[in-house]
Amino acid sequence: MRNRKGKSGQTALEYILVFVALLGVLAAAMHFARAAGKSAEKTTTLVTCEYP
Repeated sequence: MRNRKGKSGQTALEYILVFVALLGVLAAAMHFARAAGKSAEKTTTLVTCEYP
């Protein structure tokens, strides 16, 4: 019985680690998406500006 409780704690810890890693991946993806959007906006502004 004691061994089973240790494995249950290990499983919970693994789920927590996977959840934290997933949050990190999502945060990185949001950061890169925001950077890509800003870059696209800047490129659009440069392309559509009129030269005198």
